[in-house]
Amino acid sequence: MYTLKSIAKRGASLAAAFVMVVSSLAASAAPAFADALNPLTERSLTLSSSSPGWANTDGSGNSTYAPPNSGANGQKTGNYFSFKVSTDTTSGPNIKAMSFQYCKDSAGACVAPGDGVVDATHSDLDVHYPSAAEVDGQNGDFDKVINSTSGDIKAVPGYVNNNPKYQANGGTGDDAEAAQDVAGNFIVMYKSGATWVQSEGWTVTTSNQEESAGTGKQNTIILQNATGLGLDAGTQVKVLFFATADNYITNPGSGAFFVKINTFKNFDALAGPTPGPENTLADNIASGDVIDGGVTVANVMNQSIQITTKVLETMEFSVGTVDPDTLNTAELTASENKTGAVHAPCNTILTRMTEDDPQNVLQLGDQVAESSLKTDKAFATHSYWRLSSNSSAGATVYYSGHTLSNTSGDEIEPIGKVAKHSAPGSEQFGLAIATTPLSGEDFNTANYGVNYAQDRATGANWENGADNGKVAVDDSVLTDLGADLSGTPDYTDLNKSYHTPRLDPLAPAANYAGGSGKINGASSLTTLGTNNVLDTDDEDAAFAFDPMSDTIPAPIASESDQVVDCVTAKMRYIGNIAATTPAGIYTTKINYIAAPQY
Repeated sequence: MYTLKSIAKRGASLAAAFVMVVSSLAASAAPAFADALNPLTERSLTLSSSSPGWANTDGSGNSTYAPPNSGANGQKTGNYFSFKVSTDTTSGPNIKAMSFQYCKDSAGACVAPGDGVVDATHSDLDVHYPSAAEVDGQNGDFDKVINSTSGDIKAVPGYVNNNPKYQANGGTGDDAEAAQDVAGNFIVMYKSGATWVQSEGWTVTTSNQEESAGTGKQNTIILQNATGLGLDAGTQVKVLFFATADNYITNPGSGAFFVKINTFKNFDALAGPTPGPENTLADNIASGDVIDGGVTVANVMNQSIQITTKVLETMEFSVGTVDPDTLNTAELTASENKTGAVHAPCNTILTRMTEDDPQNVLQLGDQVAESSLKTDKAFATHSYWRLSSNSSAGATVYYSGHTLSNTSGDEIEPIGKVAKHSAPGSEQFGLAIATTPLSGEDFNTANYGVNYAQDRATGANWENGADNGKVAVDDSVLTDLGADLSGTPDYTDLNKSYHTPRLDPLAPAANYAGGSGKINGASSLTTLGTNNVLDTDDEDAAFAFDPMSDTIPAPIASESDQVVDCVTAKMRYIGNIAATTPAGIYTTKINYIAAPQY
């Protein structure tokens, strides 16, 4: 298994699906063959999915909620590159070509990433773009796909919601629906002032450009433009390759891979399928036509987390004398924190408690009733992610996934982009980061410590996790470890990795910071507290879930100015149903993606 630190020791810069977390980072020294004095800067690569290339199904084991470019589909992924140019090309020569070469290692002879075997649990990276086409910017399609102010992706070209009920109702008219008729599968754009502008006239070719024996798969993308693109030094550029049914990039099956990026003022055609003079990517790099280059970005494959729950057949008819809405929290529930084992500092997050347990599978619901949801109580579960990266400009963590769904097309309603509190009796599925201030802190200056509390009130089990009863790292454990490693009891003098688990320096996104607190309480809180974080565990937790996150990953935590050193987050998930929610087994996969920035 690749870890961020093991790769860092190799001289590469690296970062993890909550299912899987993927990270994008840059390599260290620039290869001697590229223009090392003019590197592409502030570069990053975000994947639509960090799942391995052999994984292409949803939580029910089919493709209904795992279309191309979705978080569950590692076989047909989109790759989104971002970087700033170093050289001023406004007066020529213009940028007439860009190369993206996928390699197993960050330096040396390039070998295409992969397992060397393709089967149900192994895959090779493969760039498959037989009919590459630009999104047409002349008829408004660019504006349907891209927010020209922020540069964010609004919708994936040609995406179709596979939910049969959605189709039967003719769609919803949202951004994804508007992009169904958009043709094309890639965009080149740059930032001009405060606006993102599409650069058109580019063509895509793919080929195998391995420099040593490898998989033989297509591992290189070449973008070419006869006119070229002139940019001021420091201009930000984005190159977006979307995945469709016929054009996509297949992730390798495991481990890390690196993408070497160069821009060119001239580019000789690569060897074709027929015999003749052969030009390789290395030939073009050696020709002296590189403008900016000598850089890489990196990623690591991880497997998604699957959540399964069940809605049982029920009938409810109530006659009584007390309205529970009139009762206070203390009268309804009484919660307590559990005590248990502790974590060592910055150890890898485990996928299960024992070898007999399934990996990264959570059971959401009443554990004495087959993990089923109920109309009169909310249920929660939780997982964790931990990230370390030597990226100097921070990182952003995203999630991608679909709401809980069954094979008949029934869905539990996602909460939406705006955070809401738990509302038993109505359909809800959402997630949030469970944070809490450490001793003596408030949320104006907090480092967002991990809230290990679990909503397991006396006589009730509203929250079920793989680590039921376990709590936070004890400071004494870290102090003892510091003494063992350095001879001093003050572990804060050691590497910053030896600290109480926390999200800092990442800050939670506005609508995903309220995961701590009660889900079956009755407090009067109607809005989130300071800095969009709930102030105490006595208040109700709040959750959100972006219904478009299955194709456009939603950011949940970010930092843009410093290295991210051993950050930890607890992700909490909530499920509520209505009396009319159809019976069935409901599942989903939530994928986490880390995108460090250089």
